[in-house]
Amino acid sequence: MTPYFQAKSVKLFLGDSLELLKKIPKESVDMIFADPPYNLSNGGFTCHNGKMVSVNKGKWDKSKGIKEDFKFHNSWIKACKKVLKPNGSLWISGTYHSIYLCGFALQKQGWHIVNDISWLKSNAA
Repeated sequence: MTPYFQAKSVKLFLGDSLELLKKIPKESVDMIFADPPYNLSNGGFTCHNGKMVSVNKGKWDKSKGIKEDFKFHNSWIKACKKVLKPNGSLWISGTYHSIYLCGFALQKQGWHIVNDISWLKSNAA
C-alpha cells in the first residue's frame, strides 16, 4: 500500500476506509484519526461568510437513516480495532449528527473511552 503522504514514522492513507483497513496488518497501527461523514447533506442551507450556502457535500455525506448510518460506523470502527495495537488510540472527529452513533458503536464493541474533546465555536455563524 502506498501512503498518500509520509514523513518519518507518520503515514497518511487516502481512500475508502473499509478497503484500506483490510490491507493493514493486525495490531500494527499506533493511532488512527478518523473523520467519517457527518451526514449533514440534507438539502439545507447554512451561513458562511455572511452568505447562504448549501450544506450538501455529496452523496457520501447523505444520511441513509439511523440504522444504516450506525451499521456503517460500527463496521469501520470494528475494522480500526483490528489493526490498532493493544495500546493504540482512535480519535474520531464529528458533529452531533454523527458522533453519538460512533460513541454507541464504541460502547457496544467494548472500547475504553478516555476523553471527549469539544471545540466551542463561539462565532460559528
